[in-house]
Amino acid sequence: MTATRTLRRAVLWTVPAVAAVAVLFAAALALWLAAPRWGAIALGAGGWLAALVLRGPIIAAVAKLPRERAATVIGAASGPCEEIVRLLLVLLLVSGFPETLWAGYGWAAIEIVYTMVNALAIRSLLGRTDEKSLEARRMLEAQGVLRADGPLWAAVERTGAGMLHIGLTLLLAWQPWLVLVTIPLHSAANLLAVRLMRTSLALTEVLVAAVGAAAFALGLACW
Repeated sequence: MTATRTLRRAVLWTVPAVAAVAVLFAAALALWLAAPRWGAIALGAGGWLAALVLRGPIIAAVAKLPRERAATVIGAASGPCEEIVRLLLVLLLVSGFPETLWAGYGWAAIEIVYTMVNALAIRSLLGRTDEKSLEARRMLEAQGVLRADGPLWAAVERTGAGMLHIGLTLLLAWQPWLVLVTIPLHSAANLLAVRLMRTSLALTEVLVAAVGAAAFALGLACW
């Protein structure tokens, strides 16, 4: 029971931890790069939601596959679904550095909101004792998701993913043909995270952060 209380407390702290990432990102972008473009933020968030809808049929199709195989298929599909929508976003809906920058932020920010909602759902699940909830808990523990230091690693993950989304958005706006690179890069990053998560959460999140930082720096340099 003590372990469950500890995990529920940790999962709850994930919410302010990742929210802080969104706030700090916004403050840094606004202070050093460009004033917020609220319309572009909304468009970026809408792009992420559109990509999520595109993944819906794929998720449904693999629902009965073994867990690891399903995760692999979904991870591989993430690149095409997200990067094609991102390409359409920068070609049709935003233009110029400030709008592109903040569209990338909107993409990252809505994913943070999604993470917060998931954290609250997981916390609710940890308070149940029915067989389905216990099985879901065992699955999350096997994936290395439930940890006392989860809020820290969730913040690291969202920082890396946020930089990745902003960087990829800037790169596609600069050279749309780079979608041929960003699709496999995005899928590879997700597949690597799926595989490494079972071995080392710390290594997984550090690598995600490194890839995100590289994409962010390259995206800024190109502009």
